Amino acid sequence: MNLHDTIIQLLLSNKILLLFLVIALGYLIGKVKVFGFSFGVAAVLFVGLAFGAMHPDMALPDMIYMVGLVLFVYTIGLRSGASFFASFKKSGIRDNLLVISVLILSAGLTLGLGQLFSIKSTLLSGLFCGSLTNTPALASVIDVLKQTKTALPDEQLRKLMAEPVVGYSLSYPVGVMGVILLFQLGMRIWKVDLKKEAAATAEFTGISTEALDHINVEITNPALDGKNLQELAIFANFQDLTVSRHLPKGKTKVEVPSGQTIIRQGDVMTIVGPESQLEQAQAILGILSKKDLSLDAGELGMRRIFVSRREVIGKPIRELELHKKFRAVITRIRRGDVDLPFSAEMQLEAGDRVRVIAPKEKIQEISKYMGDSYQRLSEVDYISFSIGIALGLLLGMIPIPLPGGTTFKLGFAAGPLIVALWLGKLGRSGNFIWIMSYNANFTLRQIGAVLFLAGIGLKAGYSFFSTFQTAGFQMIALGAVVTIFTAGITMLVARLVFKMPFSLLMGMLSALHTQPACLAFANEKDDTGAANISYATVFPTAMVVKILLAQVILMLGGS
Repeated sequence: MNLHDTIIQLLLSNKILLLFLVIALGYLIGKVKVFGFSFGVAAVLFVGLAFGAMHPDMALPDMIYMVGLVLFVYTIGLRSGASFFASFKKSGIRDNLLVISVLILSAGLTLGLGQLFSIKSTLLSGLFCGSLTNTPALASVIDVLKQTKTALPDEQLRKLMAEPVVGYSLSYPVGVMGVILLFQLGMRIWKVDLKKEAAATAEFTGISTEALDHINVEITNPALDGKNLQELAIFANFQDLTVSRHLPKGKTKVEVPSGQTIIRQGDVMTIVGPESQLEQAQAILGILSKKDLSLDAGELGMRRIFVSRREVIGKPIRELELHKKFRAVITRIRRGDVDLPFSAEMQLEAGDRVRVIAPKEKIQEISKYMGDSYQRLSEVDYISFSIGIALGLLLGMIPIPLPGGTTFKLGFAAGPLIVALWLGKLGRSGNFIWIMSYNANFTLRQIGAVLFLAGIGLKAGYSFFSTFQTAGFQMIALGAVVTIFTAGITMLVARLVFKMPFSLLMGMLSALHTQPACLAFANEKDDTGAANISYATVFPTAMVVKILLAQVILMLGGS
């Protein structure tokens, strides 16, 4: 037995070794840059394909990639839930209509190519599913064949049901690679700077990633004299600004203001918020003051506190009534690596670090109230986590009737995602806390991504390379045409017509292709998580529409 055969036998008999070898090599290759291009975590998929081509049994149990897929989409849903529903007030309906329109055009192109090159409808439907990397759509095509071709002999039916898989396996890798290449090409052509687009991204998502700062302002606008802070916020159109300190005119004691604090001309206030909004606020309120209230706070103190107590996690900040209980105010929330401006409706999440201004004697009491335990941040509430996933899987199993007597299911991707989006919006239900800390969510999401990429790559590897020898370059080339057309027209409309920030564009395009590998690549390029929001916004629509269109192609394509 030569070295090649020895290695194959070793990997075939040690599937756990195979899994982690693929992940390690994938990450290593993903870090290599050629002309500024790197595959990132998506390289795990291509390493899986290469290993899978070595032997027909060089594949992991389906459970591996299914668990990975469920973890990946569920954690994305939890993280994006609140923003997903908020996005429909901004651009969600428009984006979903774009996705539906492009997918219909893509199905029309696929049918046209089938007529032009005389491709069987079974191969053609598989090509459509692979070009748009949608396994549930492929499963629905095979299910339709199984239900409608019962009169065929078993051997003939088996061969017929294998044809969509051939088309799928040939076009799938190009479906992933083509989108990632277009991401890189688009960033070069449009000279994208994701950090400079942060403000525009915030307009779409409602989440600002702009750096926070503070200013001290002396109130000189006579129209504000006698108003309380709530009235002032409305008058000055405060959106993401917080008043952290207040020094009444003629007094020396700095206080923490509440919404009912009365403002007079000559008062000095410390205002915290995004830099661009601070400048606008100062122009309305008065003049910059040379008095630094943080130096004159006297009895006031400031501390960064970890949110870890179950009783406050998932609750809007306004419900905590911090000023009423402790005469305190939150001025900043740090989530992950980003400082977020204060909002009374914002839900606190486990792992948030809140900056609190309060009387010094109250600081320790507030820390206890918030939890301030670093150890708890890595903990996952496995009861609520498992219940949420179970609900998503049950939703994915429900057969949904279609015209003609057929049905489809949302499956392991769309079901958990839809449930997670809703639970992420809720935050908590009584004692059940659905959301988790940023760190725990990110870790589980990355584990899910690599399990899915390694598993699906190894599973598709042998059939891809073996069918390549028989079906040849034609199917791959046609699949590439469908992929590039679909992704290209979406990019052009989203960027040039909708003026969409590139991070959101990558998320939407990843969802259009229902492709976690592309989303993982987008998240690696932009760590703000903005891509997850647009991904979650259109993913359910893209999933359902592709399942329907794949069956239409099967019915209308050539014989």
